This record gives sequence, C-alpha cells and structure tokens, in this order.
Amino acid sequence: MASRVGGVTARGLSGLSTGVKMLLILTAALLPLGLIALFASIQSAHVKRLQREADARVIASAEARQIDVLLLRGANLVRGTLALSDSEERDCTPLLEQDQSVFQVPVRLALFNGRGRLRCASPDFRPRRLPAPRAGIGIDALLVDAPAGLRFTVQGPSGGYGVGELPVALLQRVIPTAGDQGIRLSQGSTHLRLSAPTVSYPFGQRVEVNAPIAGGQASLELLVIVNPISAVEIVLVLLPLLMWASAAMIGWFVIDRFLVQPLEQLQRAVTSFGPGDHDFALPRLGGPSQEIRALGAAFATTAARLADREAALKEGLNHQVRLTREVHHRVKNNLQVVASLINLHARGTQGEVADAYASIQRRVDALAVVHRNHYAELEENRGVALRSLIAELTANLRATAPASAQHMTITLDMIPAFITQDVAVPVAFLVTEIVELVMTCDPTGRVAIALAPGATADRAILTIESNGLIAGRCGAGSGLDRFERIVIGLARQLRSQLDHDDTSGRYSIAIAILPQPAESDRAAPKAE
Repeated sequence: MASRVGGVTARGLSGLSTGVKMLLILTAALLPLGLIALFASIQSAHVKRLQREADARVIASAEARQIDVLLLRGANLVRGTLALSDSEERDCTPLLEQDQSVFQVPVRLALFNGRGRLRCASPDFRPRRLPAPRAGIGIDALLVDAPAGLRFTVQGPSGGYGVGELPVALLQRVIPTAGDQGIRLSQGSTHLRLSAPTVSYPFGQRVEVNAPIAGGQASLELLVIVNPISAVEIVLVLLPLLMWASAAMIGWFVIDRFLVQPLEQLQRAVTSFGPGDHDFALPRLGGPSQEIRALGAAFATTAARLADREAALKEGLNHQVRLTREVHHRVKNNLQVVASLINLHARGTQGEVADAYASIQRRVDALAVVHRNHYAELEENRGVALRSLIAELTANLRATAPASAQHMTITLDMIPAFITQDVAVPVAFLVTEIVELVMTCDPTGRVAIALAPGATADRAILTIESNGLIAGRCGAGSGLDRFERIVIGLARQLRSQLDHDDTSGRYSIAIAILPQPAESDRAAPKAE
C-alpha cells in the first residue's frame, strides 16, 4: 500500500510543469528566511524609530530649558535693574553696563518709563518706541531676525518696563549642537535658524521634534540626522542578500537544467530548419521536462504541416498567376479582335462614318494597351508603368490618326510612376479623348504630355497641353459639349478635379500613384 502511495506521489510530482516545480523548490528554500527577515526588519525599524524619536525629544526639551533659563535670567536681571533705577532715581546706563557684563556677550538692553519713553539703552541699541509687555504674560518673548535673536519684554514694579535682546551668538553658545543636529526657533511665520546639520549619511533618516519655549510663545524645532545602519541592521541587510544568492543559485540550476538547455537545443534545431526542408530533425532533449519534449514534438508536427502547406500555397499561387495572366492575355486578344473587326467594317466607309469607326477603334486600342501593360507588370506586382502606357498609347494614336493629322507631334516628359489598373483605364481614355480633340481642332499642331510630382508622395500631376485646346480653336461641329461631358466623367472616376486653362490650352489633373520602386529607370523625355 505504501509503495502504491509513493508511486502515485512520484507520478503526481513528475506530471507537474517545470514552472510549478521551480516555484515549489524556491518557496521551500526561501520562505523561512523571508519570514525571519521580514519579522526582524519590521521589529527593528519600529524600535529604532521610537528610540530615535524619544532621544530627540529629550535633547529638544533640554535645549528648550536652556533657552528658558537664559530668558528667565535676563528677565530677572532687567527687573532688578528697573527696581534699582526707580528707587535711586539716577541714570540707569551704568546699571545696564553691569547687566551686560553678566552675559559676557553683547546683550542689548533698554529701559522705558511708564509712559513708554526711553530712559536708557545699550550703546549699540537704538530702539524706537517698543510696546509694553502684554498683561498677564510675565515675560513677553518675540523672535526677530538675526543677529538680534530673541527679544523679551518685562514689566517693572513702578509701571516701567525693560526690553532685552538675546543675540544669536549667545543662543548658539548656550545650546551647542553636534554636526548631525540642526536647531530652528519658530514663532508663527517667523523662523530663526541657530544651526544646521553638517554631516549626512547615505541612508540617513530625519527625525524632527518640537519643544515649547517662553511658556509656549515660541517653539524649538530640532532636526537630527541619524545613521540607520547598526550591527543588527547590517545582519538584516545581508540576510536578504543571502536569500537572493540562494534564490539565484537554485533558480539558475533549475531553469538551466530543465528549461534553458532543452530550449537551446530546440532553438538550434528550429534555426537549422529552412525553407524547402520537409523533415524536422528533433534533437534528443536532456532533462526530465515533459513540456519541452512535447514542444519539440509539436514543432516537428508543425514543420511538416508547414512544408506541406507551403508547397500547396506555392502551387496555388503559381496557378493563380497563370490564370490571371491568361485572363489579361485573353482580354487583350479579344480587344485586338474587336479592333480588327472595327477596322474591317471601317474599310470602304468615308466621311463621318469612317471617323466614327476610327474614334471607336482608338478607345478599344487604349483599353487593350492598359491590359497589355498590366499583363507585363504582373510578375513584379508593381502596377502599371504610366510612362510605358502613355508612350504606347500615343504611338497607337498617331498610327490611327486621320490623314490630316499624320504630322502631328506628341512629346512626353514624365517621371517614373506606377498606377493601378483602376487608375490606368480612365487615364488612358482621358489622354485618348484630349489627343483626338487636338487631331480635330489642330491636326498639324503639337501635343505635350507631362507627369510631375504632386503635393504628396502618393499623387502626381498629369498635364496635357496643345494649341488646339485654346478657346476658339475648335469650330462648330467638333463635339465640344460631348467632349466636356466625357472628360468630366473620367475625372470623377479618378476622384480628382480636372483643371482647364483655355488661355494656354492646358488640361491638368492630380492622379493617384503607387510607391516608387527602389531602383527606377528615369529615361530622358522622348518624342513620338
């Protein structure tokens, strides 16, 4: 029974995918270490934070008491000086000098009587009418800008009051700070910085605490930059690195053994399988990964199917090309048969009937030229070469021109461009209609056909110019009304506006062209 259970368990584990196996291995190896590191990091960070905040509050409270003691000392000294000067009613300047000697740094003091008039002041203190202290406060403290520091006002026994300013130098001497500490006194929007941190740590933490001074009239803000790295924290930092190294080693072994090496073998086999190959050589894959072996077998099956499908598609494509070429060839032949029949019927006719037959034959020839050029470009699938199309079309037009227009000249100046058959048909008919009109209106004249780049890469400007297109050159009976309707209809098929300049005898229209091939043959303009 036990062997049966063990066999079932082994078969169950071997049936798992490689990703599940790797996940189970990494979880079993890293989960205990991860839980220990997580718990230790949380506890250490919490305890360290509380300890640093407590230490900073103790320091801030001690420094705030130093300022309060200094403030109280100065206030008592000023009160004594006020009482002594009131009782003796003498000049208070010597008394202020004695008070300054107590502080050992220049402290600016001033005494005022009950009416707010200045009685005496330190030599470097030129106070204006400073207000008396607020009632019920005792010592009225006020922050002023450096170097004045902290100003205090105290009430005397006989209604007078005294004002003193504890300079920044005295405050800095009373509360010296280390390089990782910064102290700032704040009162509302007024701030007085006594010191700033001069050291920094790569992963230093900022601990900020406040302590009231002068009975809450102002506050002392202490900023301490502490280094969070300690022995315990170093261990906690190294522990995740050890976890990462273990995970990398285990993960690399598992992935390389069960995934990378078999995939590399399979990749080399797939890369060596080229077009035209019918047999896919499946390598002997190492490792117990059933999925990789199944993937290799799937590649072999797919490669065989692709080879068969490629052969079928190639045969179908060749058959389709042959059919398409045959269709265009038959259409061209049928159009030539129609043109020959029209030519046979035109023999023996004269006058307008002969002209009508010739006009019909030119249009059939134009359509045949389009099919022949499309048939010629079918192998490269580039579309119809517009320059070759117009050249062959104008040659046919001259060959079928009436006797009066045998000496008419047609010149071409065209950029290399390719168009679709949907564009080629109306362009061929448009050129035929305009050239035939010139044959009627100016049979000995000259026709200039040009193709220039358009405003965008997919457009070109086709221009046909002749003196026979100038207004008034064609007389009555030339069919101008029918001609206008036909060319306007052809312009609608080209989805463009046909512009006519009857002063210079020019027709121009923007037509859609295909992207130009990489190597184009820019032949010089030719004359037909």
